[in-house]
Amino acid sequence: MSLRAKAAIVGYGELPTLRTYPGRTTNSLLAEACRIAIADSGLTKSDVDGLITRGTDVTPVELAEYMGMPVSYSTGVTQHGSSGAHSVALAASAIDSGLAETVICTFGGTRDPAIGGLSPGQVRGTPPATKSTEFEQPFGMAPGANTGYGLMKRRHMYEYGTTQEQFAKMAVNQRFNALKNPNAVFHDQPITVDDVLKSRWVNEPLHLLESVMPCAGAAACIVTSAERAKSLPNPPVYILGAGAGATAHDTIWQAERITTTPVVIAARKALEMAGYSPKDMEFAEFYD
Repeated sequence: MSLRAKAAIVGYGELPTLRTYPGRTTNSLLAEACRIAIADSGLTKSDVDGLITRGTDVTPVELAEYMGMPVSYSTGVTQHGSSGAHSVALAASAIDSGLAETVICTFGGTRDPAIGGLSPGQVRGTPPATKSTEFEQPFGMAPGANTGYGLMKRRHMYEYGTTQEQFAKMAVNQRFNALKNPNAVFHDQPITVDDVLKSRWVNEPLHLLESVMPCAGAAACIVTSAERAKSLPNPPVYILGAGAGATAHDTIWQAERITTTPVVIAARKALEMAGYSPKDMEFAEFYD
């Protein structure tokens, strides 16, 4: 089975990423991102017959009710950091199989615990009391997923001799890429390698300026059939390939090799479906 050019992204909406959205609920942020995406696509709310969002802290049925959007196809995705990309592949699959014609994918959230948001130390979609293990809990919880990332970084340094300076350079590069994006939480806030190395430990060997910072916001995109996309105002962004890596664990130390990312498998599958090779790529973006 191939999804190559069977569906296309035709609209996009994004709210600025902030440290917090005081007084805003997750549903309100998602609904606003969806409104922007639908308007951008040239469609109306009644044209959308599918909805995909996270399946833990907010359910698609709940969000559809909140937005007054009856849909024939809805599902929740809980793939941690790959949830967004996975939802687009799932939308294309639903469209190709005839379960839907136009699907909106939306993810995000608030950080205001008073109205259903997450506390600073909670990993989205995971109760804080269940995310620790005997190898992490003695050192206390860190915001986001930084406890597990500390384990991965230490192991990578042990296996490959990676230096603190090399890790710091990655944080500097990521910040550089966000400097001119007005929706980025660190818009126009550059850092240097020295800044990273002098920032305090979150959990050694992970520094504050190279760690995941909990934040709030929302984004949405519209995926529709290749045929329908031809009649819409935006040039279609056709989905040429998708892939998923094998995942056999949730707790990081249960992985056979915590320094090998599933993108090794997922990228190969996506490229094979698309009919391209790594040498053909001019831009690559990897999450975590």
